[in-house]
Amino acid sequence: MERFFRKQGMKGNSYKFLFGDMKEANLMYEKVYSKPIGVNDDILPRLMPNILDTVEKYGNYSFMWSGPRPRVFFLDPNLLKEVLSDFRKYHKSFKVINPIARMLVTGLASMEGDEWTKSRSKMNPAFQMNKLKPMLPAIKVCCEDMLREWKEMTSKGGGKSVIDVLPYLEVYTSSVLAQLMFSSTYTPHIKQTFYKLSELEKLGKLATDTFALPGQKYFPTKKNRRAKEIDKFVRDSFISMTNERLEKRKAGEDNGGINQDLLDIFIGELYDNDENLKDRDRRRIIEDVIAQCKIFFFAGFGSSSNVLCWTMIMLSVHKNWQVRAREEVVKVLGNKNEITSNDLGQLKVVTMIVNEMLRLYPPTMEFSRVVDEETTLGNYVIPKDTLITCPILLLNRSTKIWGEDAKEFNPERFAEGVVKATKGPTPYLPFGWGPRICIAQNFAILEIKLFLALLLLNFSFQLSPDYKHAPHVDFTIHPQYGAPLVLNEL
Repeated sequence: MERFFRKQGMKGNSYKFLFGDMKEANLMYEKVYSKPIGVNDDILPRLMPNILDTVEKYGNYSFMWSGPRPRVFFLDPNLLKEVLSDFRKYHKSFKVINPIARMLVTGLASMEGDEWTKSRSKMNPAFQMNKLKPMLPAIKVCCEDMLREWKEMTSKGGGKSVIDVLPYLEVYTSSVLAQLMFSSTYTPHIKQTFYKLSELEKLGKLATDTFALPGQKYFPTKKNRRAKEIDKFVRDSFISMTNERLEKRKAGEDNGGINQDLLDIFIGELYDNDENLKDRDRRRIIEDVIAQCKIFFFAGFGSSSNVLCWTMIMLSVHKNWQVRAREEVVKVLGNKNEITSNDLGQLKVVTMIVNEMLRLYPPTMEFSRVVDEETTLGNYVIPKDTLITCPILLLNRSTKIWGEDAKEFNPERFAEGVVKATKGPTPYLPFGWGPRICIAQNFAILEIKLFLALLLLNFSFQLSPDYKHAPHVDFTIHPQYGAPLVLNEL
């Protein structure tokens, strides 16, 4: 296979028996994660040292080895669009990752072909703007609860306090998700489920452990045992929620499904046919419900909370943008008790900031697909089962695409919208592209913009002297040492 790539002019590391480049990749990550960096330093060498090393050595069409599987890198935005548009030829890579990570990436994210099409079609209506707009009051309550807690902490310090904001932002996004998924407040049980999934994310280590030995999931290691314990807890939690919802429906205690949440959609087949279903079919549906709940729980709270956290950090460094955004929020929202989607749409500066943060600290730092059959991509023939990766973080910092200040925080580049932010028709892909674009992108933008608006009305903030800039990635990009900021109540 290596000879096949080299004959086509593609360059890369020579294959090493069984592990490929994985040992070297792990050593690189251990080294870069051993100490923090400057807040204005380039984060690429820290977040993808192995990929950056390969691309810098061998060019934009190069390869390395995830165990015995070749991993091909390309940095052509047009080819990226081609790959992301054809979901039948290029499959999601989650089936080839390590077994602990596969416990997390389930449901819609792991489906392919007709199964994915059917499931996506069933869920699409729940994420249309006309369905999301009525959720704004509930999201606002979650936000106000969070800010009220910060006010209590700052009042004890005379209107000012040092707070590690990341854990609180995770509570905010997970409480919003509880509303979307279960029409529920943030109960202790739901909170515990979120934190279990967060622990499972750290055990999964998708950034470095992209290859698993045959039978690795059966090894009786401490990590495997803990992962199975967490997975059992999470499964039992979602089964309990499902059965409780079914009992309420049978007893007529719900609203007859008029205002459906995600759990209603997930278990729709059980509502009408539960008594007539065979045990095998019921188990299949329950397994699907568990899988869908896991991926929406996991993907929903980590990505939004981390984007918010990095936004607060960058606005702490670039205080002129914090001032500009606050002035705009005061002008548009003033003392409004009710905030609508139209109000949020008028926040142009806030929108520019959010777009810039999704560029610099995107929800995912790469897009990977597995080739289902031998195919031609650009000028190269790619063999079946090859892992194709586009490091989106590299594209997002390309001076050829974004200009000489590509690695800097500059929301002004989005002043005329996303289309005119780049040099030429290069796609801006914070949530993916094509039919498999993130289903919840509108929801994520709403909860991020609403929180930022209310935050700016209530607090100014700056970096604490204890803050250490150390972006770290498991599945999402998060601060390795937390995010201690000085909050001043306005």
